[in-house]
Amino acid sequence: MSADSPQVFIVGKIAGATNFTHSSIYVKYFFRVGDHWKKISGQEEGETFQSSSQHSKFVPLEHPIDLNYVTKSVRGWPKLLVEVWEVDDQGRNSLAGYGLTSLPIEPGEYQFDIPCWRPQASFFDKLIGAFPELVHRDLLFSGESRFGFKVESTGNIHIELAIITKDFHLHGVQISNKNYLNQ
Repeated sequence: MSADSPQVFIVGKIAGATNFTHSSIYVKYFFRVGDHWKKISGQEEGETFQSSSQHSKFVPLEHPIDLNYVTKSVRGWPKLLVEVWEVDDQGRNSLAGYGLTSLPIEPGEYQFDIPCWRPQASFFDKLIGAFPELVHRDLLFSGESRFGFKVESTGNIHIELAIITKDFHLHGVQISNKNYLNQ
């Protein structure tokens, strides 16, 4: 891709979590883009530190995100998958939920929640404190593959991001009427 190819900057943080069963949480995250996208800098996958809150339903995570992509097409715009894990009083890790969102396409600053869910547990799973996990997490990116899943809602992950675009106008693409870094 050339030096004047359109770029997208994603800067922000995984701010925290609310409404999960346990108050000790950590998050694994994964950014996915289409075939015409290339990462220039930043971490597309990672894991937050384990954090807890004894006096509030909000668990602060404050994990930074700083990514830069170059692209040939708006097709395949970035998506963010979160995998939330809880740690119980005995130190056991169990899946708290999955969440997926497409990032906003228009440049600007955003605060939003990613609703999370997990496969529905059987009575025996709940009895021993283990919850089913997906073998292939890429299954989450295809809506067709999830048809027929029995799931339960679990909580929300709070995200704060700024989306900055550059040089889309040089290729005849207008994303918004605002002017961020010459669009």
